[in-house]
Amino acid sequence: MFLDNKPAMKNLSKFQSKNTQALIAGVITACALATAYLIYRRKANRMPRKAIINEDKPLKQDSLNMERYVFNLAEDSGTVQAVVEQAGECYSVHLNGKYAGSMWQDEHKGGQWNTQDVRLEPYLWEISKYLSEAFSKKGFPSLLMGTYPEIIAANWKSSETLEVILKTETDIEVFGTFLKDEVLNLVTFEEHLDLMVRKENDAYFIIVGIN
Repeated sequence: MFLDNKPAMKNLSKFQSKNTQALIAGVITACALATAYLIYRRKANRMPRKAIINEDKPLKQDSLNMERYVFNLAEDSGTVQAVVEQAGECYSVHLNGKYAGSMWQDEHKGGQWNTQDVRLEPYLWEISKYLSEAFSKKGFPSLLMGTYPEIIAANWKSSETLEVILKTETDIEVFGTFLKDEVLNLVTFEEHLDLMVRKENDAYFIIVGIN
């Protein structure tokens, strides 16, 4: 005597169908969240900073919501790192982590850069020169370092290869994925460039191609 298994098979089919639908819905939700996060990061990188500069507060390293550049300035005693951040219609400048003053383009002097801060004056010309190159291939390292606080150095290996060094605690695979997706938002030049991305004191690297 054989039992009728049709009801059991029907219930099993419904169970599998529901699980399949739930799995598909989960995948769609995960993709939507990832897409939303990427869009948020893109918008954040383009959002100008409107906060008031506080000279007494140390430089923050975790902000991606402003126009920000990192330059290495040469002087007799060695290299000075200048971090230049947009603050409304002017730029605030930190030298080796300390606030040095602000600079702006003076409309009454044909757009020349100007400052009222004595400490900043010796560096004004060199910083303005670097700012004029920031969106070119030559100035791309300063833009990369200013945009991503995970990057501690960017050194030219050749005319088409830029070595990008990350903080040791950075997850290179996660960072590399987002860099590949976002970096073209920063590029305004047409020349080819390979970013050789690695962590400090680690030989392993990934390549991110541009153009």
